[in-house]
Amino acid sequence: MAAVVTSRIVTLYWVSAQSSFRLTHEMARRAFEAAMVLILLTSVHAVSASPNTATPIQHVIIIMQENHSFDNYFGTYPTANGTRLDSTTSQLRRVNGLPGQVCLPYMGSCVSPQLSTSQAQTNPVEGQLTYEMDYANGGAGFATYSGPQSMVYFDYHSVPGYWDYAEEYGLGDNYFAPVLTTTTPNRLMTLAGDTSVSANYGPPPFVPYSSTVMRQLDDAGVSWGYYDYLDAYGGPLSVYPLNYISDTPSQALSNTRNISDLVQELASGSGLPSVSFVNSLGEPDLTEHPPFNPTTGELWTVSMVNRVMRSSYWPTTAILLTWDEGGGFYDHVIPPREFTVNHSFTNELVGLGQRVPLLVISPYTRENFVSDTLLSHLSLLHFVEYNWNLLPLDGLVAESNLPLDFFNFSQPPRTPIILNSPIIYPIPLQTQPGASLPNPVTQNGLLFAAVLVPLIAVAVIGLRRFSSGPDRIESRRQQQQQPHQ
Repeated sequence: MAAVVTSRIVTLYWVSAQSSFRLTHEMARRAFEAAMVLILLTSVHAVSASPNTATPIQHVIIIMQENHSFDNYFGTYPTANGTRLDSTTSQLRRVNGLPGQVCLPYMGSCVSPQLSTSQAQTNPVEGQLTYEMDYANGGAGFATYSGPQSMVYFDYHSVPGYWDYAEEYGLGDNYFAPVLTTTTPNRLMTLAGDTSVSANYGPPPFVPYSSTVMRQLDDAGVSWGYYDYLDAYGGPLSVYPLNYISDTPSQALSNTRNISDLVQELASGSGLPSVSFVNSLGEPDLTEHPPFNPTTGELWTVSMVNRVMRSSYWPTTAILLTWDEGGGFYDHVIPPREFTVNHSFTNELVGLGQRVPLLVISPYTRENFVSDTLLSHLSLLHFVEYNWNLLPLDGLVAESNLPLDFFNFSQPPRTPIILNSPIIYPIPLQTQPGASLPNPVTQNGLLFAAVLVPLIAVAVIGLRRFSSGPDRIESRRQQQQQPHQ
């Protein structure tokens, strides 16, 4: 559109120059300057924070899947214990993954971490007290309490897309669930910085809407949406875990939407809120929760990320992908004891919870980046507060670290890396010489430049001819008046 408008301006200018020289030289110069300003304004892509955000990120999308610890998915990243070593993986940053020679006691013997040979893994034993015993004696209790099934892990054979995202974008290997317990409290902590329950029971008790990040965003005039498969719940009022929140206003219920709405908003480039919470809980087979196939859930997540990347929202979006809790799968890092939560619980909750992966996918994410900053789901809330200049939700959120080290906001926005089926690992690094990756932004930029450069040339030629036209006419008139020799 910019090229068409500029072309019309130049064309009108040229026709005027050919048909009449009644304009003054000063008027011609000003018209040319106006055309050049239009060209610059339409061709320059500025990278800066918007007036309402602290960073260029104007859309945060939090995708939360189910029940996998860091070691369970990324314990052997990036080389799968040396079995996937090549010119790409040899360049990738190492993580704090599975240590060698681990064998945890179990029924008079011991069990070592082992690569899963099944896509329908058995669910480890879950529970607050079970998890606490898992980490007893330096983390030696997993095989005994969460069971020998807790010692399996996955690699790029099962979740190649997640390993690709870790390679191309950012991976947190010091990131934890907020509290050492099961799903419900951790998901509520992600919405409210607090929890009314210590395990998967209730409601009641409830968390008041006034204590949630949604109310915080409402008060600041920042749009938000909560997405899931609503048909499974019979309506917004029953959507888990929003059903643990009391006094929810009608506007908040309208912000609870179907995944199909998110798909439409991304496709149309209209209606995506500033902050989005994206879940697959209404379709259990997509959640990656055992016994469901992790590859099936990963493909769903990749499809959602691809939709974001193909949309007009990509240049201003950060996708924060994580898992609500570790699900009892073995992880060798003992969670640091940072705080406790106790609302007359039988057993107080201890924070932090189990280590889980965090993937940060954005045009401003550093390539091949591994963050060892101590982070948790509370850090995601803190980032939302930081980006939109909100007051702290509570002390726990305010004291959590920000995930800013993942980003380089001074770099030009990176082009999206869309993963198509079949997904393979590794893929070339985006900065790797000879990398063959989709680069639609660069292609569009080159096309735009190809249109603009000739237009500028035409404008310059037109200006020269137009501005010199009166001089040429006067010169010819004087020549005609001179006597012939």
